[in-house]
Amino acid sequence: MSLTNKIADVLHKSVVTTFFGLFCYQGYQLGSMMIQGRTEGPGTNSTQQQQHPQEGFIQMLRDKYQEEYTKYFDTGHRDWYDKDDNSYLEKVPKPQDYQPGGKRN
Repeated sequence: MSLTNKIADVLHKSVVTTFFGLFCYQGYQLGSMMIQGRTEGPGTNSTQQQQHPQEGFIQMLRDKYQEEYTKYFDTGHRDWYDKDDNSYLEKVPKPQDYQPGGKRN
C-alpha cells in the first residue's frame, strides 16, 4: 500500500506541476502578445501602419452623422423631397469614393 501511495503522490504532483507550468506559460504568451500589441498596435506612430479597407467608409458615415446632427435643430432647411426629385441620389456615396485606392474588394 505504501508503494502505490507514493506512486499516486508522485503522479499527482507531476500532473499538478505540469498544469501549473502550462498555465504560467500561457499567461506569459498572452502577456507578451498584449505588450507587443500595445507598442506596435494601430494607436502608435509606426512607419508601416496599414489603412483599414473600410476606414474611409466609416469616416464618411461620421461626417454624414455630424452634418445631420448640425441640421437637426435647424428649422430653416428643407429635408423632404418631391416625388420626381432625384437630386438626393447624387449625394449617395459610391464605393470608389471611400475605399483606399478607389478599388472594390
